[in-house]
Amino acid sequence: MFKLRQTIIALTGLGMCCWPVYAEEAAASLDDLHLSDGLRTLLRTEMREIAGASQAIVMSFVSGDWKSVLHISEQIRASYILERSLSDTQKQELQEKLPDRFKRLDMEFHARAGKLGLAAASENAETVAFHFYRLLETCATCHAAYAQSRFPGFSSETPDAHHH
Repeated sequence: MFKLRQTIIALTGLGMCCWPVYAEEAAASLDDLHLSDGLRTLLRTEMREIAGASQAIVMSFVSGDWKSVLHISEQIRASYILERSLSDTQKQELQEKLPDRFKRLDMEFHARAGKLGLAAASENAETVAFHFYRLLETCATCHAAYAQSRFPGFSSETPDAHHH
């Protein structure tokens, strides 16, 4: 129970303090990918939606509102940009310009959101905390690999490093 309490405190701090900054900074780094304005806007919108949803998950989690955690995690999972209604031109642009690893991390992120929803459905706080942590870990991995100029704290890490 003590470990769970520590996890809740850490996740609350991350969710309340860090997400808005990370979402805006990550969105700004999209310029480096030389995407069209339309796709850049879609990605920025998705990041802002995820940032807000992550904050809401923290509040729902700490209050034991499993239905909200389930609902919000499903919204995150469904926001996967490659599953949105994109024009053929936009789909081709994403396939050509986004690095394969970026696409894998994005797909993994949304799959993790699905696992978070399943954990919430079981009303198991420890499992919810674990999957939410893994969701955040995927964000950090992507930021370390593709947005070091926006997240200088990751500049000393290698993109493939996996630490616990």
